[in-house]
Amino acid sequence: MVIGFHNKMQPVRRMIALCQSSQCQHMLKLTYKHGTCSSIQQRFYSTAGEYKYRKSALFAKRQSKVNQENIPVELDIDIEERLKVKGQLLSELSSRNIHDVDIDQLERDYKKLKELEKRELELEEQKRECTKKVAILFQAKRDNLESSDDIEKELKNVVEIGRQTKKYIKDLFPEVTSTAERVALTSLNLPNRLHENTPLSEDRVEENVDNDTDKSQSLSHIEIGDLFDLIKFSNIGNRAFYFKDSLALLEQALTNYFCERLRHDVYTQLTCPEFFKHLIVEGCGIESEQVLKLKERPENPSDDYLAGVSIMSFIAYVAKSRINLTNEPMKYFSCGRSYAPERENPSLGLFHATQSVKVNTFSMCRDWETCDNLLQTEKNNLWNIYKQFNIPCRLVTISSPSLHRSEEMRVEIQFWAKSLQKYLKISSVSMVSDYISRRLMTRHYKGTLPVYMVHCEALDVTRLIAILMEYGALQQDSYRFPQLEFLDKYWMHPK
Repeated sequence: MVIGFHNKMQPVRRMIALCQSSQCQHMLKLTYKHGTCSSIQQRFYSTAGEYKYRKSALFAKRQSKVNQENIPVELDIDIEERLKVKGQLLSELSSRNIHDVDIDQLERDYKKLKELEKRELELEEQKRECTKKVAILFQAKRDNLESSDDIEKELKNVVEIGRQTKKYIKDLFPEVTSTAERVALTSLNLPNRLHENTPLSEDRVEENVDNDTDKSQSLSHIEIGDLFDLIKFSNIGNRAFYFKDSLALLEQALTNYFCERLRHDVYTQLTCPEFFKHLIVEGCGIESEQVLKLKERPENPSDDYLAGVSIMSFIAYVAKSRINLTNEPMKYFSCGRSYAPERENPSLGLFHATQSVKVNTFSMCRDWETCDNLLQTEKNNLWNIYKQFNIPCRLVTISSPSLHRSEEMRVEIQFWAKSLQKYLKISSVSMVSDYISRRLMTRHYKGTLPVYMVHCEALDVTRLIAILMEYGALQQDSYRFPQLEFLDKYWMHPK
């Protein structure tokens, strides 16, 4: 069932826009440095109009004036907490093979930023005191309570102090903003924390189902598809392919089976957009080279990206929103086309297709413990499904060097591809915790804490079909698919 969630998800744009009045411009500029909530240690604001985009779509250099018509994007990067455990941070960066982030320089810049901010606040307070004193002196002058000459002399002195204070603030502003920019851009390159169960060097096999099925090399799905007229690949490029007859029905059967299972497990189905802006791509910690870009416009980093069903589908739905997690967790799923940049080796056919059909799920909760439990539950549910296929498969916890930047932990279900003589990923469950929600303003309905997330690529339909084809029974003039009795309800395949 597809339903709306207007009562559960409230956009925060209106609330933040209220802070952009002329009376609180300066407070808006300083909030990113002095958040009132102890759990939000560092905030940065960027706005589409009054800022010029630089190296990041998530951060733009702060300007002296705020355009009231634009709405800021708030980033909670949690720098201070991460620098408190600097040794752990350095160890995690090393285990992920990330060597382009200078943590020592980040620490120095952050310390300098705090000192500059403190000085800026002191000057602002001094300016306010001068303004108050000028008002008192003007009132005293009108009331003629003191000698007019004494008042004039003191008034000139206070005005001069105020003028000098404004100059100091103006002179300090470029240094504050440039330091804040260095801190923000470096911090945005930091990956998520590592789960305690994430292996640091090599993938760890948790379970292995090695059936009596023959694992010797066989005809590839490309050869089988051509021999029995089941697949047609495009004559003008390797991007397009066409499933015929039984394979087209099998694609629908697998999709329907998984979607029905998810609906039974109280997941809400979403139909999601396939195009995304750079803000969403970077907010998910994804490098732009990993997503199919539609337009190449160097002067504008907000180009459209085509990804289809992916984690970005769900993040675009909840970005800049307050989520009602009273009846947690909230669980969604979506199925449809997924797109990837063209691979270097097109000869692998469906194994690395640029277009594929996938089923993805996405869950949100309030704390790390619940998030970890969601990871385990989804992993176990998927593993029980895939064991039914009676094909050699394994459950693997991926090591830190292979994790995406947003992932704290990832578990994959891999099937043995006979033609390649190696395991390939069919499904995965990723714990991204609060990494993305901190970058894209996803908060609790009541409170300021970020939400925790689990993303699951429940099924790569196209790749699974390719593997199933290689386990079918080949005869001289016929081909029989593997027996999948649990799919009989959904798939009218040849007997």
